[in-house]
Amino acid sequence: MSKKNIIFICTDQHRTDTLSFYKKDTLCKTPNLDQLAAESVVFDNAYTSCPVCTPARGSMQTGLYPSKTGMETNSFQTGCRTHELCDVPYLLNRRLESVGYNSGFTGKWHLGIGKDKTATAEGQSMLKVLKQGFMEVAAYLGTGSVPTELGYIGDDFPGHGNGGWHFPQFLDYLKENNLELDIENKTPKKRPGDHSTIGEVHSPIESTIEYFLVERSKAIIDQMTKMDKPFYFQLNFWGPHEPFFAPTKYLDMYRDLTIPENPTFSEDVTDAPRIYDLIRRPELGWDFFQETLRHYYACTTHIDAQIGRLIDYLKEKDLYDNTMIIFGADHGDNQGCHGGLENKSYSMYDDTTKIPLVIKPAKSDVENFEAYHQSAFVGTCDIYATILKEAGYNPTDEFGYGDGRPVNGFFTDKNQAWSDEIVTEGMGAFSVITTQRMFRKGKYKYVFNGAGSDQFFDMEADPLEMNNLINNPDYADTVYHIKDCFADWMKEHNDIIRDAFCKMNHLKEWKLK
Repeated sequence: MSKKNIIFICTDQHRTDTLSFYKKDTLCKTPNLDQLAAESVVFDNAYTSCPVCTPARGSMQTGLYPSKTGMETNSFQTGCRTHELCDVPYLLNRRLESVGYNSGFTGKWHLGIGKDKTATAEGQSMLKVLKQGFMEVAAYLGTGSVPTELGYIGDDFPGHGNGGWHFPQFLDYLKENNLELDIENKTPKKRPGDHSTIGEVHSPIESTIEYFLVERSKAIIDQMTKMDKPFYFQLNFWGPHEPFFAPTKYLDMYRDLTIPENPTFSEDVTDAPRIYDLIRRPELGWDFFQETLRHYYACTTHIDAQIGRLIDYLKEKDLYDNTMIIFGADHGDNQGCHGGLENKSYSMYDDTTKIPLVIKPAKSDVENFEAYHQSAFVGTCDIYATILKEAGYNPTDEFGYGDGRPVNGFFTDKNQAWSDEIVTEGMGAFSVITTQRMFRKGKYKYVFNGAGSDQFFDMEADPLEMNNLINNPDYADTVYHIKDCFADWMKEHNDIIRDAFCKMNHLKEWKLK
């Protein structure tokens, strides 16, 4: 059987409740993704390896949890031990090379600035940090990693990119197509640490970064189809992560829309872990989040339309049916949940830890395939393993699939044996770090906050996570049991904080006599 092409479409900071196949009454419109989901396995309990961009993306490329890649927060920020993705044999595209695949890439990278630290404003900012006496940049001078330096065919967009609107390749595209970009920034005055930049793109849809990325995707796929090899291609959108710069066409769909207050917005958060206050902005009221959501929805619908353009292209080129297509995201977005939380990180609620994950198998791989929803707990690392399994890579070393597990078996067996556990790691972001772990086991969710109070939820009885049971005496034995199971998971996965976790919680060898 000939090897199949594989395409992974990844959005950034994407809430699952913007998609009707997760939330039927969502106000956000995504008809193209809805259609893709109708031909796919939709994973209802997919979790990110970390609700921060760099760590999650590192897991996609390695199959490892962030505590093993060293990319535990965003690159070149406090708490990140590895600032540039290392070129090692188990990188996704290197494994794919070993079984005869070409790999292509365009869009957001955020796994390194590259060798030339002066090429971007972000890199220049890092050099200024070095001059101020902070040495974490010094080891990376003259070295670095961007996609083509690691073997990908396609584009290099170093660092975070801030939406991608300022990269030379995009500006050249605008010039070559006689397009002028017109963005009206509508963001209220911001303070240091505030997020949620909003704006309106008044220029044509063709002038947007999202449209450009699909044009680049088509060109790179065209290039790879002429190479007489199967290909893997990854398209990473910068949105709907802020800046929420929405085209007029799509903002008009939501401009006057009344968006009901998130049911957890007015939650009493007096006893919530203190670290969560770093991303909480309740003083602005729901009107603030309603306006950011209008732009967020508009950006999401715009991205959906561009994904539709890519799917149309794949069908025109007779590639769609026999290509595995994965749609997912790196993590979610708070958007006012749990007392006015903004952005992501520092909390482990499902708003940011859950991700969309939809996989359409190649038609010739699965006869008489029927789309359905799968409830198994899967994670970011499993995307890595699934891609390699589809490509025909069979692990022959101790590394295996890293921390990942191929989900390909769910295409033919809805009830295959599968673990009822999944973990999300966290170290926070920005200049404050804090060790966190989220452990789901069955209906229970336990959150370990290394320097603060823990959380424990019954997700069946309390899906909105508003009733913290961690100190409820009726659940004391259950909490201890879940912690004990988590310690076993940590041992199996070589989690570097296991000893400290067991000591703090009096588990295993640290159990009180």
